[in-house]
Amino acid sequence: MSLTPSISVSQSPISPNLVTVTDNSTGSDSNIASRRLIIQDAFGNYLVPAGTTTQYIVWSYAQSSITVDVLTQDTAVSITVQWLDNTNAILYVYNNTYPLSEFGKQFFYYLIQQLGLTPATFQDSNYAGNLSLFWTSIVAGDNAVTYGNDIFAGQQCYNKEILMMNNQNDFF
Repeated sequence: MSLTPSISVSQSPISPNLVTVTDNSTGSDSNIASRRLIIQDAFGNYLVPAGTTTQYIVWSYAQSSITVDVLTQDTAVSITVQWLDNTNAILYVYNNTYPLSEFGKQFFYYLIQQLGLTPATFQDSNYAGNLSLFWTSIVAGDNAVTYGNDIFAGQQCYNKEILMMNNQNDFF
């Protein structure tokens, strides 16, 4: 029986720098010996953990999932998994785009908490408008990636909220 490749991708809300990829493939192939995980951002940069000298991450076939520390900010990515035989010949490939926006979502939650602590802040039209723009940038980035398969447009949206987060004293 051959393999039908499938993966799921998640990002830790507690540690948004961590990305977990799980192999949800069905079927089997006794020739598979290992996997490669390739993560690229919208500009073609390969995202690998510190100290990795290749453009891919080696993923043991014995492990159904892998968690990697590759993010410092919200990032629209293309993820490719390759299933390899013992000579590193590629047997199967799966590729898709993913929105990884937990940094912004966590910051948005922090901003909402501030509203509860200082209710008058919500009446500040600049704060409310910027809060809305911030959330819209996250959702627009997620939608560009999820529905449009467009990681470049998604990253442009994330860059707006990243700018606001990095300059929070000017916006919030």
